Amino acid sequence: MTLDAARAFKIGTLHSAVLLFNRVIWLKMKVICAIINFSNRALNSNLGIIIMESENNKKSLFPVNPNSKYSVIIFLAALIVIIGITFLMWFIGLVNQSAVRLCLVLLIIVAYTAVAVTAMFLTGQQKQLVPSKNKLWLQILIGVGIAAFLCFFVGILPILCGTSFVGSHSDMSVGQILLAAMQDILFVGVGEEIVFRGYIQNQFTIWLKKCKWLAPLIAAVLFGLWHLINGSLIQVLFTTVIGCVFGYAKYFIKDCSLLSVIIAHGLYDFSLVLLTCFML
Repeated sequence: MTLDAARAFKIGTLHSAVLLFNRVIWLKMKVICAIINFSNRALNSNLGIIIMESENNKKSLFPVNPNSKYSVIIFLAALIVIIGITFLMWFIGLVNQSAVRLCLVLLIIVAYTAVAVTAMFLTGQQKQLVPSKNKLWLQILIGVGIAAFLCFFVGILPILCGTSFVGSHSDMSVGQILLAAMQDILFVGVGEEIVFRGYIQNQFTIWLKKCKWLAPLIAAVLFGLWHLINGSLIQVLFTTVIGCVFGYAKYFIKDCSLLSVIIAHGLYDFSLVLLTCFML
C-alpha cells in the first residue's frame, strides 16, 4: 500500500468513525428526549390526578353523607343550638312594649329556622326546602285540608260540645289579627315545620331505614318536648299529637310535602286565634 493510499484509508476510517459517533450521539439524544417527554407526561398526569383528587376531596367535604357519623354530630349540634335559641323566649316576657316583644319573637324564629336550614345544607337535605312544581296546587290543597281537619276537631267541635281547647274569648283589633296571621302563617308555621318535619323527621327517616315509620313519631315527641318552654305538660302531650298529625300526613300522603305541612301548621294556628275572637 502506497503512502497516499494509506493516508486516504486513515482519513476514510476517521470520517466513518466520526459519522458513527455522531449517529450514536443523535440516537442517545433521541432516547434522552423520549425519556424527558415521557417523564413530563407522567408528571403532568400525576399532578392532574392529585389536583383532581384534591378538588374531589374539597367537594366531598360538604355536604356530608346524611347517613354518616358526621351527620349525627351536625344533628346534635343543631339541636342544642335550636334549644338554646328557643329558651331565649323566657326573657322576652321581661320586655314591656308589645311591638318589641313581637320583633324579638320573630327574630328568634328566624334564628332557629336558619340553624335547621344550615344543617340541611351541610347534610345534603336542602332539596326538602324546594317544593316540587309537580301538582303544586294539590300540595297547597292538602295543607289547607289538614288545617281544616284540625281546626274542626280541636277547635270547633269541642266548643260545640260546651268546652274549649283554645282558651277563652279575646277581643282583638283588625291590626292585631293581621299581626297574628303574619306571625303564625309566615313565621311560626314555616319555622317549626322546617325544623321538625323538614330536618328532624327527614334525618331520622334516613337513619331508620328498616323502620322509617318511627321518624314522624320521634319528630313529634321532640316537637312536644320543645313546647316545655310554655311550662305545661298538657301542652306537651297536645302538641305531640298535633306533631304526629303533621308528620304522618307528610309520611303517608303521597303528595303531602313540606310545603303542605307548613301551610297546614300556619293556617291551623291562625284559625285558633280567630276562634277565640268569635267565641261567646
